[in-house]
Amino acid sequence: MAATYSSFMTTRFYSPVFNTALFDGPFRIYFSQSYESSALKVYHLLQTEYQELWHQVKEWSQASKEHVFLLIYPEPADVQNVFDNDDSVDVSKKLFMQDWEEGLAVGLSQPNTDLDLVYQLEHMQKYLTHWLEKQNSQVEIADA
Repeated sequence: MAATYSSFMTTRFYSPVFNTALFDGPFRIYFSQSYESSALKVYHLLQTEYQELWHQVKEWSQASKEHVFLLIYPEPADVQNVFDNDDSVDVSKKLFMQDWEEGLAVGLSQPNTDLDLVYQLEHMQKYLTHWLEKQNSQVEIADA
């Protein structure tokens, strides 16, 4: 099911700080306009440095009609307040993931440095790749 902005606004993942978004292909990136440079870096790096991941997520999105919602919160505490503790895939980098009925929510805090951003993206790639493998295996089992 394709998510709509209004359905996203009713989830616990939504924050009033999300006044800007990038929608392209499989990703929906929500952020505060004051963090636009970080969001654009994430978007650019996903398309250039993480092309394989981009294509894998795109294939999943086309098949499932769902999206990855990449949510950039201002502070680590903001991310932790939204996501349950058991949703954390990397507490040290404040990266969280959780399935919901319209896709996958990935929460991260605004990176302080470019190095923080690289670490967050590396961890996101690792966990998204693993998550996609699980999704594909579940589809294969259901088709069998």
